[in-house]
Amino acid sequence: MTDSLILGLSSGSACLATCGMVMFPYLMAGSSGVKRIAVDLSLFLITRFVIYFILATLSWYFGQALFSNPVVRNIVPGILYIFFAVMLIWYSIGKNRSPNCPAKIVKTINNNRLVPILLGLINSLGFCPALFIILTKGATQGTLVQSYLAFLAFFIGSSIWFLPLPLAGKIRKKEVLKNIGILATGLAGIIFLIKGITNLIGGIING
Repeated sequence: MTDSLILGLSSGSACLATCGMVMFPYLMAGSSGVKRIAVDLSLFLITRFVIYFILATLSWYFGQALFSNPVVRNIVPGILYIFFAVMLIWYSIGKNRSPNCPAKIVKTINNNRLVPILLGLINSLGFCPALFIILTKGATQGTLVQSYLAFLAFFIGSSIWFLPLPLAGKIRKKEVLKNIGILATGLAGIIFLIKGITNLIGGIING
């Protein structure tokens, strides 16, 4: 679960770096006081938790069908781990990161009560390397419970970054947080790169 937690930390930091300042005003739109902010943030996180629960179930279910062969179960995920891990590492060292944020779609929503739920949905399904990696991991878990635990650790790691969103405007050393996020992304990439190479070699040897 440790690698899933680190992956979640990298995912949350990458999302906050690109979408944080876009998500904040809409997540807190219409808020009046700490109570409303807490409710909005809770709806956002609950939506993410439900989506990850569904993804954990689906990835494990289809993984059992697609990776029934033990050799394939190591080789294919190994290749996927390596590919997505390289993408994560590239993001951590790349200077030209995309500033585009899919959360901008909330501009078209007039009902502020739906905003935190919609943001939770968009954030959970944002197709980034970290999500593809956790989907691959969920698909290769031996039991459904293990898949749930992997996604739970991923959810916890990625959610930590959103807890201080209400205080985002008061954080002075934002560059420090950004650098921590970049380091977490690079570390997660290295961990899953090693994991992918190990799985691939194991699948080739066992084959």
